[in-house]
Amino acid sequence: MGIAIESAVYRLMSAPKEEIIARPFRKPVIVIMGVLWVFGLLPVLIKMFGFDFLPSIEWTSKTNLAGVAAGLVSGAFLLWLVLKGIHAVPYGELKKVCSVLAAPFMGYVLGKHVVVIAYPMMLAMIAGHQVGHTFTVVHADRYGTRQCHFPLIFQGLPFLFDRVCGVPNDFRQSLTPGKRVVVIGRGTSLGVFAESLDRID
Repeated sequence: MGIAIESAVYRLMSAPKEEIIARPFRKPVIVIMGVLWVFGLLPVLIKMFGFDFLPSIEWTSKTNLAGVAAGLVSGAFLLWLVLKGIHAVPYGELKKVCSVLAAPFMGYVLGKHVVVIAYPMMLAMIAGHQVGHTFTVVHADRYGTRQCHFPLIFQGLPFLFDRVCGVPNDFRQSLTPGKRVVVIGRGTSLGVFAESLDRID
């Protein structure tokens, strides 16, 4: 992703002044998209720091189509930027090919995150209070990854934001697929930062 975005920024910064003046709307649009991509990256960074945020089922369902649309527009725009600037970036051909292939995927993920994850996450950070959201368990018996040990994975949520990490074995062993769990923590009606779990049935 870094190569893709860097090539796009390089293209913008190295463009002739006359070209920028001739297309007055290009630079503001690129700046706006860049800001949105930063917001799209925010959920991933927060996840990397060990905070488990889960959007509500209702919010995920309501914004799914809007998230897909935002992702497609974002992916196409980032691909266009990369293709416009890739030849000006001093990288080898392999890195350039990888950058072109990665651009639409990364653009899609960032664009969708802005709608589905970033907005409710920021709202929870700014105006959150103690809430509980109910989710249905899909997997309770997986070891997980180095970044997310012993996860509890829920149904109907976006990938990576469908789980709570570091769940004690005794709690997970008491659950099977289809069981419901209340995730409690700071949040709003749109989502919650997981702090504790409570089994319903």
